[in-house]
Amino acid sequence: MDGTTVEFCVTMGSAAFGNYADFQRQEDSDDHYKEEINSCSKCHFSGYLFDFEIEYNEDEKNNIKKLLKRYHDVKVDEVLECQIAAEIKQRLKQNADHIANCYLIGTYIIKGNVKKDKYRKELQNKVRYYLIKAIKNKEYTNQTEIASINYLIGEMYRRTGHFRKAKSYYDIAINNPEKSPWVEEMAVIQKELAMKRNDNNRI
Repeated sequence: MDGTTVEFCVTMGSAAFGNYADFQRQEDSDDHYKEEINSCSKCHFSGYLFDFEIEYNEDEKNNIKKLLKRYHDVKVDEVLECQIAAEIKQRLKQNADHIANCYLIGTYIIKGNVKKDKYRKELQNKVRYYLIKAIKNKEYTNQTEIASINYLIGEMYRRTGHFRKAKSYYDIAINNPEKSPWVEEMAVIQKELAMKRNDNNRI
């Protein structure tokens, strides 16, 4: 974008001890998700490693640079990197699923930071919006994956206090005949929380 060298720290191996209810892996490294998306220290272009390897044409560069102007004098942290990466993908009209995942990683990074609860819910609302859009755009290839995504949409609704919508999407996941067994198990558990109007955002 501007010739600045950007260095990525790539974790070659990491042990996972399970998943949280929002699909976040429980890793032995606290920096796992922080390392997935990075940004240029000069122009704040942000993305995955492969995003920095793409040769953008002049129209795409100009489009991206217009977006990056708003972050010129802003201190960019790991979460904002995720937001910027998502906004760039929106500008380039990339898959809604890819956009959702950038926002989702941002929600993982600030999990447990009580001061940023409102910001986290804003990101979760965007995750939900783009996952729903991805389903409408037929970006997923099989029903097993779609069942998992519907569960995750339900979880994003529950975590942001939209309990009726959450229950609806948990039911869609549960009623999908091609769902994975663990999806039904988790959807049943999380649906119980939604019925109790529990928006626990830490699990």
